[in-house]
Amino acid sequence: MIARRLATLAALLLALPAAAQSTPRLYSVKKDSSSLTYKLVHKLHEVSGKAKPSEGKAVLKPDGTLQVAVRAQVKDFDSGNANRDTHMVEVTEAAKYPLIDFKGVATGVKTPTTFPAKVPVTLKGKLTFHGVTKDVELPLTVNFTSAKEATADGTFDISLEGYNIERPSLLLVKVDDKLVLEPHLVFVEGT
Repeated sequence: MIARRLATLAALLLALPAAAQSTPRLYSVKKDSSSLTYKLVHKLHEVSGKAKPSEGKAVLKPDGTLQVAVRAQVKDFDSGNANRDTHMVEVTEAAKYPLIDFKGVATGVKTPTTFPAKVPVTLKGKLTFHGVTKDVELPLTVNFTSAKEATADGTFDISLEGYNIERPSLLLVKVDDKLVLEPHLVFVEGT
């Protein structure tokens, strides 16, 4: 009788991980630990600015589909130079187009069974900036510190002119058309 109960209990305990994996895992961006960075190159210097995301969510479904949505306020990007930031807000028309918004999907993503673990992920999605939406691919390295927390880091380029943004200039020389975006996102399950 005791042996039968132990066998039943063991079977239930073994079934728990499978049951846990049959529901989607919901994650939220930890705003105070996350950042979005841009980099622009001018012939005289490189400029970078950083902002905290205003929102961010991720869903990891049991079939390995990862859905991510992150957005930031354009006015929140800080380069350390108030005049430059004011000019960037003007050329990006932040009053009219206040958000930079990304929504993407990756497939075949599984939560590791041991931690820490690094998982390469490529999100395919849409980036909306300055009222223009374009398809982008965002390669990321996702570092799972545990089943409940992961950090995603990546880098990708966009064209300012492709998003209908007039390139800022200094001494009559415009910045390069390429804008490099570097997300550093900390996701925590259930928040």
